[in-house]
Amino acid sequence: MSLYWFKQRENILALGIALIVLVLHLIIIEQVNDLMFDENHYVPEAKSIIDREELDNLEHPPLGKIFIAIGIDIFGDNPFGWRIFSVLFGVASIVLFYLICQKLTSNKYIPLIATFIFAFENQSFVQSSMAMLDVYSLTFMLASFWLYLRGNYALSGIALALATLAKLSGVFGGFIIVGHLLLTRRDKLRDSLGFMIAAPLAFFVLMPLLDYVAMAEWVFPWDRIEFMRDNLSTLTFSDTDHEALSRPWEWITSTKTQWFWYDPTYQSNPNWNLWVFIIPAICYALYGAIKRNSLCIFTFLWFASTYLSWIAMYFINDRVMFRFYLYPSVGAICLVVGFVLYKIWVVYSQRENAMVKWALRVPVISFLITHLVLFILMSPYCDLRVGSCCP
Repeated sequence: MSLYWFKQRENILALGIALIVLVLHLIIIEQVNDLMFDENHYVPEAKSIIDREELDNLEHPPLGKIFIAIGIDIFGDNPFGWRIFSVLFGVASIVLFYLICQKLTSNKYIPLIATFIFAFENQSFVQSSMAMLDVYSLTFMLASFWLYLRGNYALSGIALALATLAKLSGVFGGFIIVGHLLLTRRDKLRDSLGFMIAAPLAFFVLMPLLDYVAMAEWVFPWDRIEFMRDNLSTLTFSDTDHEALSRPWEWITSTKTQWFWYDPTYQSNPNWNLWVFIIPAICYALYGAIKRNSLCIFTFLWFASTYLSWIAMYFINDRVMFRFYLYPSVGAICLVVGFVLYKIWVVYSQRENAMVKWALRVPVISFLITHLVLFILMSPYCDLRVGSCCP
């Protein structure tokens, strides 16, 4: 990005949105003094890293827990220290999402609309409010997408490796990039070898280094992978009893809420106005992909790789899953919805009848206002004591 980029009004607005979200995070970062949901696993692990004690939670690579440990080491063993790096990565994910949108369309308004939707989306906000691994994995995944779209293939591979080293589901990002290469950049396959080589190489080189930082011992990468595979394979629906468990299709068809905390409300649901359009939005993305629209191709691959992969895993090994696993797919939904809203908005300018113009304009304005209102109502800023899945 050049200095000129920072002078563009739409880019300043996007950065302003990210700054507002940062402030919103910092206001509430310490309002829950206890550990929430999987923070009960990752914060103690982070403290064990600092104290050079044996780790108990080894089913994921250590990168995300190392960031949590850095926060605790710098700011102390308190809610701010636990969560500050999650917040910073969450804000960075907003900026990266905007940059990705800019690479997928030359229109300057679509990225801004989509970023507004993504930034004020409850599930993304909540995940980046907590000391969990998902926000680290997603942010590196988004960095990988952006670098890939820029043509920085080797760096994209390294970023994807970091996403996977934060949480194994980061590997889903590789399916998106490979699929997009085969569908739209076959002439770049030779150049893309940098990605194909850098991603696995960085993963296998960095894995033992990060394990050494976390555990003070060298572990052969293949042994570590085998351990994680065996450990995760024991966590199945058949053998696990947890009221928050949900199957992938329930994430987009059921209104059942997964609660991380009741008071204040931390719930793992997208804004309801966005959630109801998931299936129509992805169907539209598929239609656009068939029509060879570049934005729709990438967006459909994004959703398919980060969502349908969980369905495949469910039928392959019955692995336990939770509603918040939809989080990496939310950006794809926001991008499609932003694209459609812009298309509707543009249509009004082609109509001569004022009533028709407003009939098309009002739904767009209403959606964005509703989105912001629901964000406030569903977020930790509002106390809604309903639901059945609070841990």
